[in-house]
Amino acid sequence: MDAMWPRWLLTILALWTFPQVAALPELAMVGLGTAGIKKAMLICNWEGGGRFASDRFTPISLAFVLDAFERQRAIKAVKACQEVSTMVEAIQMGYRTLDTALIYQNHAMVRQAMEESHVPREEIFLTSKVSFFPSSLELPKEHQSTFGMTESPLPPELTFHPFNVKGKEIEGIELSLQELGVEYLDLCLIHAPSTSALELWASFLPHLYGYWPKMPSWTEPLVLGATQALTAQEVEARKREAYQQRKRSWLNMEEAKRRGFCRHIGVSNYPVQFMQEIEEYQTEPIYNEQQELHPLAQFRDVQEYTKKAKIFLTGFGTGVVADTPAAEQIARRIGRSPGQVLLRWAVQHQVHVTPKSNQLARLRENLEVLDFELSDADMATLDALDASKVFYWNTSILVPKADRKLRDDL
Repeated sequence: MDAMWPRWLLTILALWTFPQVAALPELAMVGLGTAGIKKAMLICNWEGGGRFASDRFTPISLAFVLDAFERQRAIKAVKACQEVSTMVEAIQMGYRTLDTALIYQNHAMVRQAMEESHVPREEIFLTSKVSFFPSSLELPKEHQSTFGMTESPLPPELTFHPFNVKGKEIEGIELSLQELGVEYLDLCLIHAPSTSALELWASFLPHLYGYWPKMPSWTEPLVLGATQALTAQEVEARKREAYQQRKRSWLNMEEAKRRGFCRHIGVSNYPVQFMQEIEEYQTEPIYNEQQELHPLAQFRDVQEYTKKAKIFLTGFGTGVVADTPAAEQIARRIGRSPGQVLLRWAVQHQVHVTPKSNQLARLRENLEVLDFELSDADMATLDALDASKVFYWNTSILVPKADRKLRDDL
């Protein structure tokens, strides 16, 4: 054998062939979030078979040649085309972790961006989320007369889908695969732990005062207080049922993994107690917990638990606190942007981040957070800002007061 194939030649062949077997992609420290890219149904393709090029056509120029109805559709198409183009450039500049969700309604856009980037599928770590809604939006009967309705209304930003509910995780993942045009997800998460309409509203309400400021600020204590009081009663009354629904959701995720629909599974917006609960019945590990995390809402119990349990933690929401004076002062002193300072703070706490942006300059900035470090003093300054101020989800109110692990009672 050696006479036919000299050892030096075998060594060269081995070195050449080894890289051809690509390692599986991993969850990057900095990924691309897509939560702000929604509801663009036409993408870049016009019904007549043509295509809008975002660098040549604008909503204004199109408005002169189309009637009112067609004009609105064209504006949506151009906007979608621009957003897809931005995602393509983000992938080409180095982003390899893409985060989306069934509720975002942008799977088709993510699919198009991946296809147009010409980056092989196996090099991209693709995350999506399912199981956003409870299995029923019906309000508790004792509260229907109070609210004057039988079912919970939804903010216009949230579009209900019968496969995006508790108990339909497998169907939701299959739909996601179809919309994304892929055979598997690298990671799929349960989007939220809420199991009833009241639980969903109560835990989701911070969006309406923080992330989407739609409600007068003076109403916040009254609305949040009243809703949380009603929810606390329901949580205690339904804790067995809620436990069983959360258990079924997780076991469905495990089944989806066994079928090859996703390589990893995890949760989103779960308090520590619900992750501990999964330990009671899991046969597959929680790979990732994703939730709001920034200096004003540090969730130190979640950070501590995920490190101990070897669960990757992904944080979002630094953008909503970018005007924090401490972050602005640090940014000016070290020659960075406040957004970079906040992302770097998360990264130095070993928290993965998936910031979203439609601006190429901001996308480059976000990747550059891996190129510098904050001093211990700056980290301490930001650490001292923790005020448990949430802008997205408050799911801690879904945990029964008197029974944090539920094991003994069940």
